[in-house]
Amino acid sequence: MDIKLELGKKIRMFREEKKLSREAFCDDELELTVRQLSRIESGESLPTLPKLTYISKQLSVPISHLINENQITLPKRYMQLKMNLFKRPPQYNDVMTKMVDDTFEEIYNDYYETLPEEEQLLIDTAQAQNDVTFSDKIDFGEGILQDYFFQIQHKQEYSENELLIIHLYFDCCLYQPYDEQEFEVLVEKVLEQVNYSSEFGLIILNRLLGSIAGVYVTFDKYDRLLTIVKISNTIMRMTQDFHRKPIVDMIEGKYWLYFDELDKANKKYNDAILLAQLHGEDQLAERIKQEWEEDLSNQS
Repeated sequence: MDIKLELGKKIRMFREEKKLSREAFCDDELELTVRQLSRIESGESLPTLPKLTYISKQLSVPISHLINENQITLPKRYMQLKMNLFKRPPQYNDVMTKMVDDTFEEIYNDYYETLPEEEQLLIDTAQAQNDVTFSDKIDFGEGILQDYFFQIQHKQEYSENELLIIHLYFDCCLYQPYDEQEFEVLVEKVLEQVNYSSEFGLIILNRLLGSIAGVYVTFDKYDRLLTIVKISNTIMRMTQDFHRKPIVDMIEGKYWLYFDELDKANKKYNDAILLAQLHGEDQLAERIKQEWEEDLSNQS
């Protein structure tokens, strides 16, 4: 029998033996939604280990009574593809854009159907965020935000998936009116997670900080921009991943220019251009040069 179908039947059987409705089982839905449980019980999706741990506690049975934990180990090749998707330079050239497209294609073709639901959500959210960024249309992210944003609003600590969904939300804020208070509440919660323990989580968090900075610059909200820059620099030192450093330096340059510190602004833009060139990102370096000229012209 298919592992997802077998697991789903067991969970449903144990739940019904305890005379628990799906709504009662999921309680406040912060750990597991009714929709997610329904998909798991019908064999449509495989829960991740944290969700399976929650389910076993609700059922008062050991995980081993539900499934062999080795059966939910993620394939090594998928893990490599997943890391490559996020630990990469910004997409400012055709080669990188093709690499990202090819990575999504391999994941969807070879691994997606057998992934736990949370991994599927991670990939779907990353694809939606990529599509929103390159189309300037929020349509790609609306379905995910409608399904999961409620949970995020009521949590204090975020999983990697939830950070990705917040990233998607912040990107959508660039292209539509948004609730400023809600935005700032999420920013505060995100900033509290700078000590997030996993390397992958920090990589996602740093990308998310870039989106926050983008919203602040777009809507002339510069007061908190330097804080975002400092935290981003801290994360890059922690992870030793400096791919985003040229962008961060350019953002800091915009901050100093906004407050009429021309010498500091000029230095940060030049640092950003030089670092982009050292990374072999000539298109990015040219873009930063153009940004400097445009920003300087708008300032005068």
